[in-house]
Amino acid sequence: MIALISDIHANLPALEAVLADIDSVGEVERIYCLGDVIGYGPYPVECLELTAQRCSLILLGNHEHAVLHGPYLFNPRARRAIEWTKEAIADQTRPMRRKQLTDLLENLPMRHSIDDVLLVHGSPRDPVMEYVLESDLWEGADPSKMDEIFDGFERLCFVGHSHRPGIFTQDRCFLPAGDLHDGYDVSDGNKYLINVGSVGQPRDRDPRSCYVLYTGDAVYFRRVEYDVEQVAGAIRANEALGDHLADRLYKGE
Repeated sequence: MIALISDIHANLPALEAVLADIDSVGEVERIYCLGDVIGYGPYPVECLELTAQRCSLILLGNHEHAVLHGPYLFNPRARRAIEWTKEAIADQTRPMRRKQLTDLLENLPMRHSIDDVLLVHGSPRDPVMEYVLESDLWEGADPSKMDEIFDGFERLCFVGHSHRPGIFTQDRCFLPAGDLHDGYDVSDGNKYLINVGSVGQPRDRDPRSCYVLYTGDAVYFRRVEYDVEQVAGAIRANEALGDHLADRLYKGE
């Protein structure tokens, strides 16, 4: 069994709570992170180091890409958070620690395959930047987008990025994680695109952290409570982050 986490967003209390939950399961062989360890939150260095320590793989997310290449097309709040994150990494007093963090970011892969399972941050078409959303299934949406996305992987694809956990089916339905309390069987030979949700900034109106366990036959969405007040206080105390990024954590949006 493996665990898949994503979109930690420099939320150390959430990350620690999720890792403790994974440890409590007792049968997880590896942890894979689908990107966006940093951005929005107040603990980028701590989260990078802990994720690197505990995960077998970290993929490149759009926020890591923004730190490396610039926050293009980011909204003003996200852009300020990225600029502060870059400063936090550059301000590390130990040169070796600073170099390790920089090397880590510069060497993150964009995709990873495990047999017939693809891991990306965004989508098979654009592994770093593209969102796959429920609205892509609505009437009037371009059907070629989902056709090309499903053509881009063999059997299963795990993604993050939207912070909205659930399963896109081959017949173009979206199954929200909140409706799948007993897990979901993915061993029937059909294709599924699974969004694992967000550890550090959920956006499905459930403020608890979310991640996925994958057994090879089924996926299970896990929700984990964490100390929101602790991280919200640290965000508010940081002028580069601000109240909005703290307030949204209480609402899961």
